[in-house]
Amino acid sequence: MGVKTKGFDDFNKRLKKMGNKAKELEKGTTVSFTDLFNDRFMQIHTKFNNIDEFFDKSPFEILTEEDFDKINESELDEYVRNHSRFSGWEDMKGKAGQEWVAKQLGF
Repeated sequence: MGVKTKGFDDFNKRLKKMGNKAKELEKGTTVSFTDLFNDRFMQIHTKFNNIDEFFDKSPFEILTEEDFDKINESELDEYVRNHSRFSGWEDMKGKAGQEWVAKQLGF
């Protein structure tokens, strides 16, 4: 006598899919700024609609990746503190990363 449990089959398939995606992510993935700091993330956590607006309204002139790399970290942290829910750039980047990974895993 057996019990048919379709729900568990679906759950197991989803877990397997998540495991495969996690293995894929472990290999390393490059994520664009606009994917990492998507519009929804920016609207929830900052005073801006998107990452472009966030930096367009900032005191920093960013035309290239090198320009971004030259930004004074303490000035960037202060800007983030004043215009978001985060204590600084690393905090904001970390939360964006967590949310991106969770979305990739299907949460």
